[in-house]
Amino acid sequence: MRERSRQTDDRDLAVSAVFRSGGYVGLTWTLRPWPNAAGDWSASVTTGLEGGEQMSTLAADVRHFLALPRG
Repeated sequence: MRERSRQTDDRDLAVSAVFRSGGYVGLTWTLRPWPNAAGDWSASVTTGLEGGEQMSTLAADVRHFLALPRG
């Protein structure tokens, strides 16, 4: 089992990928409040998918979503 993690510079969004046998990947998405927000909380959800084509499709969808104009 291998794991890779990435997070934004301000650490409000993190994603961790765990590569499992059989070609499956577990992605854990974690949101945290801004550093000056009240309270110390986080919210996480784990999604599972097959490696290969499903991972490529998800990566393309995330890139498209992040490139959308704001406002």
